[in-house]
Amino acid sequence: MLRADYRQGAKLLALGWASLMALALLLRPEIISGLTLPWRLPLWLLGIWALGAGFAYGAGLTVRPGLLRRWLGAPGCWILMGLFAVMLLLRL
Repeated sequence: MLRADYRQGAKLLALGWASLMALALLLRPEIISGLTLPWRLPLWLLGIWALGAGFAYGAGLTVRPGLLRRWLGAPGCWILMGLFAVMLLLRL
């Protein structure tokens, strides 16, 4: 029972964190658009992947076991969102 509550909290936190980062980018698009193209494209792709993983994990969408689940599931999702959040904070 306690383990199920922990997972629900983690999913809710991932969904909330992804939503806040998406809202920050919606309100301040110059965080990414102010970069030159060689820097903008990788950060843009990292953002798509990180926010997509956060929303997918938070919404409870499941993926078949394997490499894709590792990068869209719990540990990979947090690593990607953390890396993207650090990049955004460095740009502020």
